[in-house]
Amino acid sequence: MLKTEVKMQLKEIMVFGLTLIFLISCNKEEVQQKPEWLTDPGDGAVGSCKTHVKGRHYQEELAIARARERLAARYGVEVSSIQTIKEKIVNDKAYVRSDKEVLQSIKKTVVKAHVRKTWLDKKYDEIWVWVYPVSN
Repeated sequence: MLKTEVKMQLKEIMVFGLTLIFLISCNKEEVQQKPEWLTDPGDGAVGSCKTHVKGRHYQEELAIARARERLAARYGVEVSSIQTIKEKIVNDKAYVRSDKEVLQSIKKTVVKAHVRKTWLDKKYDEIWVWVYPVSN
């Protein structure tokens, strides 16, 4: 009789332990590692954009444009970019207005680039883009 009680207790402990392990493994949040190219883009350039009102496509396009501006500035194209963002919150509704003005001074320099990699920082909903110059 005593042996069956011990077996039952061991069985209950095993079921509890397995259930606990299962719950812990399901609750793990994926830890994102920042790619190395964010801090060391080499000959390329990196641009980013946080959440965009018009969605993910516009967010990525803006990140690419910012990276190209940085790359072009490195190759002799003078780029001046001014962006004004106004945000107003009324009764839990957000209204965002964005104006951007870009001025460029080009001195017979053509800079071609392609997107080498993109990375989405899920924690901050920020897209990072790495562009690299294309040789002619």
